[in-house]
Amino acid sequence: MKFIVSYICMAFSLTVAAQSVDFLTADANILIDAEEKSVAGTVEYTFKTLEAAQTIRIDARAMQLEALSLDGKKISYTYDNAVISLSTNLKPNTTHTIVINYTAIPKKAVYFVKDYQGRNQIWTQGQGKYTSHWLPSFDDMQEKVIFDLTLNYNKEAEVLANGKLIEKKLVNDSIQSWKYDMKKPMSSYLVAFAIGSYNKIEKTTQSGIPLTLYYYPEDSAKVEPTYRHSKRMFNFLEKEIGIPYPWQNYKQIPVKDFLYAGMENTGTTIFSDAFVVDSIAYQDRNYISVNAHELAHQWFGNLVTATEGTHHWLQEGFATYYALLAEREIFGDDYFEFKLYESAEQLIALSKKDQATALLDPKASSLTFYQRGAWSLHALRNLIGEDHFKTTIREYLKEYQFKNVTTANFLKVAERVSKMKLDVFKNKWLENVRFPAREALEILTQSNFIKAYLSLAQERTQPLAGKWGRLAEVLEFPINEYLAQEATYQLEGQTSQEALAMYNKAFETNNLLVRQAIATTLSKITPDLQKQYETLLTDESYATIEAALYYLWSNYPEKRSVYLQQTKDIIGFNDKNVRILWLVLALNTPNYNPSNHANYYQELSGYTSSKHHFSTRENAFMYLESLQFFSDEALLNLVDGAVHYNWRFRNQCREILDKLLQNPKYQKKYVVLRNNLSEDQKDYLAKKLTP
Repeated sequence: MKFIVSYICMAFSLTVAAQSVDFLTADANILIDAEEKSVAGTVEYTFKTLEAAQTIRIDARAMQLEALSLDGKKISYTYDNAVISLSTNLKPNTTHTIVINYTAIPKKAVYFVKDYQGRNQIWTQGQGKYTSHWLPSFDDMQEKVIFDLTLNYNKEAEVLANGKLIEKKLVNDSIQSWKYDMKKPMSSYLVAFAIGSYNKIEKTTQSGIPLTLYYYPEDSAKVEPTYRHSKRMFNFLEKEIGIPYPWQNYKQIPVKDFLYAGMENTGTTIFSDAFVVDSIAYQDRNYISVNAHELAHQWFGNLVTATEGTHHWLQEGFATYYALLAEREIFGDDYFEFKLYESAEQLIALSKKDQATALLDPKASSLTFYQRGAWSLHALRNLIGEDHFKTTIREYLKEYQFKNVTTANFLKVAERVSKMKLDVFKNKWLENVRFPAREALEILTQSNFIKAYLSLAQERTQPLAGKWGRLAEVLEFPINEYLAQEATYQLEGQTSQEALAMYNKAFETNNLLVRQAIATTLSKITPDLQKQYETLLTDESYATIEAALYYLWSNYPEKRSVYLQQTKDIIGFNDKNVRILWLVLALNTPNYNPSNHANYYQELSGYTSSKHHFSTRENAFMYLESLQFFSDEALLNLVDGAVHYNWRFRNQCREILDKLLQNPKYQKKYVVLRNNLSEDQKDYLAKKLTP
């Protein structure tokens, strides 16, 4: 069975030579054309000279520059298809304006897609790909500017961007303009817009910040489970951090086929609509962690921004830690400590590998930046104490608000507040490649829950007869669900009478996590457990239902039709995990609705289409490959996936395509089908077909 792996956006800005000018404001007025996939318009920058200015640089990737003026007069410039360079002779401490008229057909950073209803959806992703692909701006994170955007687009759509909407007016019969105002400066990679068909609900936080939550019109039933606890987390983080939310408002916008889990654009988080969930999916794949992470970035990353990749943990580690604190507020201390334990286990394993790096290595992995960064903050909190830690965070944010920071800046504040030298801490947690496992264990075992969990985990290598009493004790009411889940995993699918007795106790807990552990580990279902195991098909967990359906179908061939009939209307997560598995099982059950098998094949093949989320397409392609059944439609969709902008999905499609093209049968099929492909798809396929 296949499960979604979530990625939270991570990338690094390039460091460029400091300019002799400071850009202050940007006023952009642009037209977005969905048919041409283009962005065109004007941006006016104001800037102040810090010294006598001779050369001014603005990043602009593969644009057509229509006109450029300085202080209202045309000026000569050079452009190498990446950077606009102006030669000037401006006096120090003077203020000027630059106006650029341009057109761009962005290859990155702006994504033109069709949503599930075939409507145009357009959104940006600046971090890692840079806003300079659609707006002349600055790839250097250290240039902070107050960006105001006026966006012109079809009046039927909803057009969203950073800041407060201050004007909305018709330009002509079909085009409308939306003007957004920002009050504070930010780095260019945080400038964003999203266009699509959306409804919204509006809330107000305790401090009076407008909180707007967007959703597709057809998803009204999913609004509450998707955005559950959003306002509560906002209020908690503002209080916990101790600094007021720094922006005018906060918007959250789901989009299709997003590159990551979410992106913390200033005041305007864009996130993957894979996290738009119903009340059942909420149990396993909710938006809580990503929601809290992107919100925490509004302080850590947006208010204060790292100077370069070396200090990236100041953004991702902080956002990860504060998201975990917000989750503790909702789910409790055991959840918080268990997540720290899980990440410590991952970091210990990583530190033993050749690719392990220190936290201050700009080439560190996401696990290092995110989880080790979070652990480093937790260790610092434990070292200097709760009060000193909170004071450090407040003073750090106050001192460097709307500025760029280094690790040294942060540690200097921590040393000043705590009156402690932190050289040993820095070496152990930030500079050392090996994760400080012993120190982490000392911190973890301050918790009685973790002591109990580690004691139980030590039983994993013991035979069941030697730990039967301990497992039975853990499964007694009232249970701790983490301990009970661990006890269930330790049964390891055994079918002895002692194991069966333990499974019966595990079923009786009626706990969702424990029952999910049964579903995913008990692959051989004895008749003694069959009736109880069958109840898993009605659990409020799509992960449980998926595993239970597969194992029941495998263990009891005579009841396959019964299980299929019982689950025929369940779709599952956004990747349609249950439905796609159901189709595969139905196709492999000859006596179940044989007259509908052709329709089942057609439906399964149809899930490879770009009409669906790429995770649904991944699922469908994976099963089609295992079945070795590819319709012409699926073969065409596979090439479409092989040129998709999402690299994880693209790579999966390319791997499958490479395997298929080793078979002469599929080579011949593609020769016949290639005229049905777009030009870029034809080009890619041609390279593959060329000997």
